[in-house]
Amino acid sequence: MQNPPGGPQRGGDRTDLKAARTTGYDAGPGRPYVLDRRKPERRALFLAEISRKLFESLDYKQTLDKVARLAMPELGAWCIVDLLALDGTIKRLSVIHPDPSLESLARELASRYPPRPTDLFGAPRILKTQQPELVIEASDSVLADAACDARQLGILRALGMTSYMVLPLKTRDRLLGSITFVSTDPTVRYTPKDLLFAEDLAGRAATAMDNARLLHEAEIAREEAVEAVARAAVADRAKTDFLATMSHELRTPLNAIAGYAELLELGMRGPVTDQQRAAITRIRRSQQHLLGIVNDILTFAKTESGRIPINLEPIDVGSAIEAAHFLVEPMFEANGNVFTAKQERRDMAVVADRERLQQILINLMSNAAKFSAPGGPVTVCAEAREHLIAIAVEDQGKGIHPDKHEAIFEPFMQLSAGLTRTTEGSGLGLAISRDLARLMGGDVTVESEPEKGSVFTLTLPLSPGGVPVL
Repeated sequence: MQNPPGGPQRGGDRTDLKAARTTGYDAGPGRPYVLDRRKPERRALFLAEISRKLFESLDYKQTLDKVARLAMPELGAWCIVDLLALDGTIKRLSVIHPDPSLESLARELASRYPPRPTDLFGAPRILKTQQPELVIEASDSVLADAACDARQLGILRALGMTSYMVLPLKTRDRLLGSITFVSTDPTVRYTPKDLLFAEDLAGRAATAMDNARLLHEAEIAREEAVEAVARAAVADRAKTDFLATMSHELRTPLNAIAGYAELLELGMRGPVTDQQRAAITRIRRSQQHLLGIVNDILTFAKTESGRIPINLEPIDVGSAIEAAHFLVEPMFEANGNVFTAKQERRDMAVVADRERLQQILINLMSNAAKFSAPGGPVTVCAEAREHLIAIAVEDQGKGIHPDKHEAIFEPFMQLSAGLTRTTEGSGLGLAISRDLARLMGGDVTVESEPEKGSVFTLTLPLSPGGVPVL
């Protein structure tokens, strides 16, 4: 294809264009030397104003439409906007003409004649080279080369095309599309200075488009995150309700098992041999173990849903430790543990729920029994710490690696898993204990090292009637 008369090569040599921007351009044989007729100050003000307007909308289509309509009077042009789709195809967004009577032809050009990948100039070429294209003299032969049939050639002639320039819409090394300005004034030929101005304009439009895209994607991500949280909340509530329902359903037959086992043990269904009595004892022990797991699941479900009742009152620390020890004592005796309780003062009291405090202490003491070596000591020590009471349960068992300190408070967490586990339990005791403590304004923490034992510390608010702050 021949170069258009009087113009540089289409999408041509950038070095030539740069030189021309400083020297001006001859419009062609027999035509006067054309310079930019607009004052630089005016264009600077125009660019500042268009920058302000560009960021008023987060819709990229509105952004490009605004650029085109604002620039048309300044450049004496009609405008074509093409976008690069994610699949690499070119989508003609719009053709805007300043003459309302020609709008129907502009729309026909946009819909009937989209950019073709085989086009040698215009948007397809720009999207390949990513370099601006300036044609100073768009002769009728140029229009003929650009048209694919007589109808398109007629539309191009009717819309008016004396000179044109195509600019890539590019930001942060990302190509978004292209924008084309076509002179409608037979006396106006675009110069490299006009190209510089249009490049600046296209750059600002691309930045505004990219910002709008990023904000739009961020808004979509936020909405998706909100929806995901809502779905997770619904699923979590369904899980919690299921656990609570199943726990209630399981407790009924378990209580029946305990009742009938007790009747058998008492001889209410006839004489019981020693072997039968031993079997009944195993049944009752298994029932109690399973009931404990079911109760843990029910408590966990209630704490997760925030439906667990908490009745705060002053509670004597020594009495609470003694009551919990009474219930855990059989485990200590079975394992040969030596239990010791220490108290900084006899009159220490905490503000807590009595039943929940006992549940936490039982969990911590039973864990100490389960994880201690046979015959190992278990110590419970209570002391005042400013506005809190700290109750520490210490054992000399295998200990816990520091990177597992937080994990052990996760629901259903077992330090040893699978068929090799040496201890029984649901893995809910510590999770429940921490949740209950925090519901009462306290916490449960751990200090432990492998082979050096563990210290689990329950902290709860000091009762005003308890030991004073030292």
